[in-house]
Amino acid sequence: MKKILFSLAFVLLWAGWYFGFPYLLVWMEGFSFFTTLPDYISLNFSLPRDMSSYVGAFLLQFYSCPAAGAAIQALLPMLVISSLAILIGRLFKDGDTLTWISFLPLPVLIYYQMKDMTLVVSVSLAVISLGAALLVSLLTLARKGFVRLPSFFHSIYLTLPMFAVIVGASASVMFDEDSTCNRYEDVAYLEYLAENDEWDEILKSVSGRDAVANGYKRRYALLALSQTGDLPDQAFRYGLSSVEDFLFYNEQMPFSLNFNIQFYRCLGMSNLAIYHTYQQAVQPVYGMTFDALRYLTDLYLEIGDYRLAKKYMDILAGSTCHGRWLEKRQWRLSQIKGTTPDYSYVGKRFTMESFLPDMSAMYDRYPQNRKLADYLLCGVLAERDGNSFYRLFHIISANLYEEKGRIPRLYQEALLLVAGKNPSVLQKYKIDKDVWDGFVDFTDLRRSGKIAEARNKYADTYWAYVY
Repeated sequence: MKKILFSLAFVLLWAGWYFGFPYLLVWMEGFSFFTTLPDYISLNFSLPRDMSSYVGAFLLQFYSCPAAGAAIQALLPMLVISSLAILIGRLFKDGDTLTWISFLPLPVLIYYQMKDMTLVVSVSLAVISLGAALLVSLLTLARKGFVRLPSFFHSIYLTLPMFAVIVGASASVMFDEDSTCNRYEDVAYLEYLAENDEWDEILKSVSGRDAVANGYKRRYALLALSQTGDLPDQAFRYGLSSVEDFLFYNEQMPFSLNFNIQFYRCLGMSNLAIYHTYQQAVQPVYGMTFDALRYLTDLYLEIGDYRLAKKYMDILAGSTCHGRWLEKRQWRLSQIKGTTPDYSYVGKRFTMESFLPDMSAMYDRYPQNRKLADYLLCGVLAERDGNSFYRLFHIISANLYEEKGRIPRLYQEALLLVAGKNPSVLQKYKIDKDVWDGFVDFTDLRRSGKIAEARNKYADTYWAYVY
């Protein structure tokens, strides 16, 4: 019975982590750092909680494989439970029939494990409990099982119900919607999709309602729309209400910085992607993360900076699990050896200040870049500035839209509003029939006092956003 309970508990814990938090496990590996290089080891053992931190960082390397990460996550609390089982077996008469008592702390262990992204607490508890079990075993070599409990406590009719209750309580703690891990899993999944350019999958997994309610989901959805070319058609469906919905400003949370890295990577703005990567790297105690190292390596390989790319590849070579990852990039590194990195820029230098001026300056440099134009125009629409939109669109349309080319839906909707004061707009730009019919219907509903119906029926339009 004892072996069955322990095996069942391990399998259930493994399944909970593997099926419930696969992308968070991968993220935990990315936000950790471990190397066998001497300076890292020296720094590690000069800090508080050095051994637990070092062991935790070593174990987190294997979380890049969710199955392995889930196994480690299941093993750590089971070590504590096993140690308690040893203690009970040494102290109590017929201790093997009291196995269920050793499982009593499991919900508490899971509670703290859900907050332990570095494994420091989990490893410390495992080491302390194993040490306590060893000490008690040595002290009871001459005499064991000297504490007796009533026979009721040894009954299988108590063991199985208590085990079921404990497992149920642990599952309730693990899958609590308000827990740190549950909140992070959704964002980690979107981050994983963005890193692998799975933009359609992001739009499938994030509904318009989700995007309105959650800032992370909204930003990833808007980024996915930009990458698929649908931003000027669906931006307001996914909750755009401010230029700050495109980026995270003045936030130093790891998930926020990681998003900013993806944003600038997608725009080809390597310098800013590198800047936010360094900001992300200084979040943990050791001033570096595996994610930051991999980002920096790929960014410097793309730029063609052999010296810096090799530097970060050498650091990764000191870890345990990056051999295959590095092999895939060796040929790219050899190709840029001896070349001069491209740090050229177009136009005058400028300092990144705020979204609209930045996108305007970047568009001036790259007038054929559709993503920059859409961010600029949609940003102005989000500010409800129809006049500025028209002035900008008049310039941008000459570069990006041929005379008979289709104008994106949101831009058509904005042009119809501008046409209320400037009818000549309708002579310059073609408005699709369905957009025109929708605007007429929206206007009729508003004039007849059916404001709520108009807002609900045309919720994802620029008209509903403005009014």
